[in-house]
Amino acid sequence: MALKLYNTLTRQKEEFKPINGKKVGMYVCGPTVYDSGHLGHARTYIVFDVIRKYLEELDYDVNFVSNITDVHDNIIERAKKENTTIQEISDKYTKEFLEELKGLGIKKANAYPRVSKYIPQIIEFIKLLINKEYAYEKNNSVYFDVSKFKNYGKLSRRKLEEAKSGTRVDLDKYEKDEAADFALWKKSEDGDEEIEASWDSPWGPGRPGWHIECSVMSKELLGEQFDIHAGANDLTFPHHENEIAQSEAASGKSPFVKYWIHSGLLTINGQKMSKSLNNFITIPEIKAKGFNLLALRYLFLQAHYRSPQNFTWDLMKAVQKGFNNLINQIKELGHQKGEIIKEYKNKFIEKISDDFNLPQALALTQQLLKSKLSNSDKLATLLDFDQVLGLDLDKIEKIEIPKEIQELVQKREQARKDNDYQGADEIRKQIEDKGFRVKDTLKGSEVYKV
Repeated sequence: MALKLYNTLTRQKEEFKPINGKKVGMYVCGPTVYDSGHLGHARTYIVFDVIRKYLEELDYDVNFVSNITDVHDNIIERAKKENTTIQEISDKYTKEFLEELKGLGIKKANAYPRVSKYIPQIIEFIKLLINKEYAYEKNNSVYFDVSKFKNYGKLSRRKLEEAKSGTRVDLDKYEKDEAADFALWKKSEDGDEEIEASWDSPWGPGRPGWHIECSVMSKELLGEQFDIHAGANDLTFPHHENEIAQSEAASGKSPFVKYWIHSGLLTINGQKMSKSLNNFITIPEIKAKGFNLLALRYLFLQAHYRSPQNFTWDLMKAVQKGFNNLINQIKELGHQKGEIIKEYKNKFIEKISDDFNLPQALALTQQLLKSKLSNSDKLATLLDFDQVLGLDLDKIEKIEIPKEIQELVQKREQARKDNDYQGADEIRKQIEDKGFRVKDTLKGSEVYKV
């Protein structure tokens, strides 16, 4: 079955046909590393990890690039506030980010380019845009002239006048010609040199603008044209729109990217996540509250990637319970793998090939578990699904049972041997109250997390 995906650029589902046969270039906008990653980041990286894994399941050779923005106004502000360098701030949160990806079951990218390592290439790219008269210098900064790019707005469907009115900017401060023009190079401000946030350039000391960074890094690692560019839908404008303008202006080639894929908005208790609303939830907070990060992944698989999704702590508790139940069901299948059942595998492919319908694909796991197939065939088919879903179902035996629970299980077994069934039932209840379930088998008691 042909894979069809929704392309933001054309506003329709299209059959996936890579530029270069079975080779796929895929770029995902990564984090700006000035703080811990939040739940919106987690959802974005999880859904695009699943998409990447599915492409690989279809035997595509995916060159997956996810950038790390380590030069940005937010990092500079944080470094000045903490009296340190932007490298120390970005190194700290880059390390945390990469550790979080592991916990979320996300496969390592082929490359994690950092902006700070591409300053010379960025400067050359800007010089090219100036030479082609798409950019101009003003007071030691450089701006892209959006009026020179004829198709500006083709991704977001914003006309130039709308872009101007939708761009809030202090023109006196930046001295650019039009509000919609965007910075390619920003001149240094007081204190930038002390925190190592300034580089020499033909226009004076400064740093790159945000949009130019992704254009340069994707060009260096994937070429002037590639297959998939992905990110959260709030990046459609202005970030991705500006990437298209500067990239196609520089190369003279269109399209810069063949397929644009965007994930939906994540809300917290029905509201947009923000620190001002005190509903800003970080990935470390999920772990601190005792939840499994793979349960968070399980939650995000339950909504279509383009749809909005809401998060509440009550929902997280319910999903953790559902994830634990899934693990327990799979543990009960044993360890002997049989045949992958084509009927279910074909249904799985059918669902995901329709614009990555993960909720329907995930629902097949329960249908499979309830089927009359042998346990060994169920296990083989589920683990095959998990090559795409990424829930680490092949590692479930590594879940540890606390010593306290083990002791209660032994105490219960002794009560059963002594024919103290009332006492055994009371201990069973204690075990369940602590979040575990005990099952009696011919081989003895088996314990699962609820």
